[in-house]
Amino acid sequence: MSAHRAPFGLTPGAAEILRADASLSEEEYGYVHLSPEWRAELLDPAGWTTVLETFARTMKLAVALSDPEGRLLGECHNPQPVWTLAQSGQGKSGDSVCPFCLLSAGQHCRAAEEALKTNGVSMVQDQAGLAHIAVPLCLGSQHLGTLIAGQVFCRYPEPLRLQRVARDRQVSPQELWAMAIHQVPIAPPTLQLYAGLLMALGQAFLGQRYAAILQRRLAQTSQRYRLFFDGVKDYALLTVDPTGRITSWNSGAERLFGYREGEVMGQDASLLSAADGVPAEGLQQPMSEADASGWVEWESWRVRNDGTRFLGTSVLASLGHGETREYGVLIRDVTELRRSAQELQQAQKMEGIGVLAGGIAHDFNNLLTGVMGSLTLVKDNLSPDDSAYPIIEIAERSSVRAAELVAQLLAYAGKGKFVISRFDLSALISEMLPLIAASIPKTVRMELELKPELPWMEADASQIRQVVMNLIINGAEAIGEEGGTVRVTTGLVGEGADIFLQVKDTGSGMSETTKAQIFDPFFSTKFTGRGLGLAVVSGIVRGHKGALQVDSIPGKGTTFTVSFPAVPAGILRVADAPLSKVPRGTGTILIADDEPSLTQLAGLILKQSGYTVLVAADGHEAVDLFRQHAGEIRAVLLDMTMPVMGGQTALGLIRAIRPEVPIVLSSGYSETFAREELASEVTAGFLQKPYTAAQLLKGIQQAIQQDH
Repeated sequence: MSAHRAPFGLTPGAAEILRADASLSEEEYGYVHLSPEWRAELLDPAGWTTVLETFARTMKLAVALSDPEGRLLGECHNPQPVWTLAQSGQGKSGDSVCPFCLLSAGQHCRAAEEALKTNGVSMVQDQAGLAHIAVPLCLGSQHLGTLIAGQVFCRYPEPLRLQRVARDRQVSPQELWAMAIHQVPIAPPTLQLYAGLLMALGQAFLGQRYAAILQRRLAQTSQRYRLFFDGVKDYALLTVDPTGRITSWNSGAERLFGYREGEVMGQDASLLSAADGVPAEGLQQPMSEADASGWVEWESWRVRNDGTRFLGTSVLASLGHGETREYGVLIRDVTELRRSAQELQQAQKMEGIGVLAGGIAHDFNNLLTGVMGSLTLVKDNLSPDDSAYPIIEIAERSSVRAAELVAQLLAYAGKGKFVISRFDLSALISEMLPLIAASIPKTVRMELELKPELPWMEADASQIRQVVMNLIINGAEAIGEEGGTVRVTTGLVGEGADIFLQVKDTGSGMSETTKAQIFDPFFSTKFTGRGLGLAVVSGIVRGHKGALQVDSIPGKGTTFTVSFPAVPAGILRVADAPLSKVPRGTGTILIADDEPSLTQLAGLILKQSGYTVLVAADGHEAVDLFRQHAGEIRAVLLDMTMPVMGGQTALGLIRAIRPEVPIVLSSGYSETFAREELASEVTAGFLQKPYTAAQLLKGIQQAIQQDH
């Protein structure tokens, strides 16, 4: 877009704003293309009254303002006697379009038409012999109207013309003649001179009015702009010149960055992005892109006056052209938005991995139940002196270690085996201090700030110990051989609804990339070994309906904060015991499980202990068998996860047939998880897979005893 001369002393910037305000295209000479509203305001008769009256009385002429069609706008100033008397008559031409043409009723003023056509002075004489001139009013090439002056004789009046006017207008010819001979004629050259003066006066005054309107609208636009500019509180709005220096600064920017307007005006905008040794981010590249496309958007780290950083979305738009060019910049703090999105993504990832880990662990528990039960049966039928006995013990220990690994997978999935009890978190950590001291290097100093007499929490104490130990060991490993401090703090969150545990180390800290991976299974920053340490912490916290937060700064350390709400208390596990010490039983037991090896083994164990066994492979078959043998079944061992019909549905149908029958639940998931699935259903016990033969017999025996 080419540059234009700003009219009437307006600055180029002011003219640009007004052009934008009018939403109009540009014309030559720097004038905007005038809308009907602007034209009406420029030719408002009230604004012209003083200047036209002054000219009319000075030059002894009648003067009026007209639109481009020659229609009078407002009144005729200083009307002449002959014209006044003729207009007062009752004859024709009373509604003349042009007040200067007595005998041209219904026609446009020829002088006005000619003046606009030629863009110069035009003079005509009406049938009464009265002459008048018309001069155009223009802004650039835009014709707005005319100024008409005259009602004078250019020579001595002609009697015949006046008699015809008197007859047509029904006025006294003698009175009309008397007025005409007292009107001093004005020669055409003099009238042309007056026309030149009138044109100069009209153009100057029109330009003056144009400038006044522009200035007023500029003030209104500036006020609207300022109200909008300062009214935006949630975003930083600023403008910069082509060199990147700040030229305006709104209250939202002051609120976001902490700088007052006077502190940043004229400063380079890189002031808002340089922090912690990061090179200052200039605006030259965004400006070049905005010049090409109109605007550009990007994300970058910003810095406040107090040195704190935030992630900001910036939009830069090109404003104006040439010498008046500026750039508008909008900056929004999206730190929390991006953090929330990352947390949601992380939660979804953890949930997906948790479901996978839980599913694998559940299937492994089914298999381990068969392995461990079979080993127990074989072992109980062997003498300790038998050469196979130690081999069986080795296999048993390996099975137990495998079960522990599966338990860790379940803990990561948030579906681990919980033995719920009530305890004081600070007291639990105090009891662990000797073990903690033996587990961390001598170069690591422990600091404790344990709030005494905390409200009891309901959780699995062994798993909470694992959380504490894993977090402390993680902090000690982050410190390394150089030495440092691990600080353990407990307390209440807010008004005491939650209990928190905080473990803070002075180690190396973590990058954002590392922090996003620390809860992934088998992820480790160490070169030796990979495990489930922090992944298990995350799973245990989730399983206890807790919350886990990590704050870390590279080179300054890491803080883990865990909070635990109260969770429903569960039923304590059946204690393990040698199979030989479990009393024998009688009666029929219904086993419902979709794992054939497990039902076969459980059936064998129960049969060897004196029970009769019915086996169902799914919930539907279990309900049918129970309906057929409802009177003889003493207890039901019901797996929670089965095809065709799950344990929850089967339990309800069995209860409908015989409400008092003892039902023992069995699952590869935790009791807490299983009972949440069952809601308010009451059962006689729970067996966590993998279970031993002794645990199976004890569980069934206790369930039968509850029925008596």
